[in-house]
Amino acid sequence: MNVPSDTTPARRSRRSPDALRSEILDAASELFLRDGYANTSIDAVIEKVGGSKRAIYSHFGGKDDLFAAMVTGLSEQALQAIQRADERAGEDVRSSLVHFGRAIMRILMDARTIALYRLVVSECGRIPGLAEAFLQNGPGRATLALARLLETHARSGALAVPHPRDAAEHFIGMLRDDSHLEVVLGVRKPLGERAQRTRVEQVVDIFLHGVGPR
Repeated sequence: MNVPSDTTPARRSRRSPDALRSEILDAASELFLRDGYANTSIDAVIEKVGGSKRAIYSHFGGKDDLFAAMVTGLSEQALQAIQRADERAGEDVRSSLVHFGRAIMRILMDARTIALYRLVVSECGRIPGLAEAFLQNGPGRATLALARLLETHARSGALAVPHPRDAAEHFIGMLRDDSHLEVVLGVRKPLGERAQRTRVEQVVDIFLHGVGPR
């Protein structure tokens, strides 16, 4: 009787469609972020995850669609760091805004998010709908989460915010200032934890009190 040796490659167990789709997305994300769109091929994804081209085409339709799905998936993963607005509504206004702002800053300064920004900017003119998908699943959802938090504080009388969505956009815009642009452009390193905290607290104080004389 032949006994398989320890060096015999183990057969890949049969995966469910959902598991295979998830593995394809994980492999594609790693390759796209590391090598860029042009240097990542469907064959490279298959080599990493196993399976066939037909599996990728059946799940995603092609390289552009796989890339768009990766952008959406990474945007959603990043936003998992932001707790639902009502989970922080019991805190005072400043504490809840500092907490939210720090979550946003960690996302903005994360290496994967920075790589994703660069990829979206470089490919959005070529792939229809890519920029819109990124905005809706990333920055757009962050803005809505903050708007809900501001509405909660407005209902309690702690804030006077006639237009929560606009105020949320302004708040996040202050966080995403020149430092974020400089990081995306590669002219400076991402802010460390201490610098992020300082920046967030400055933004919260300006947001709540403005810059006029006290």
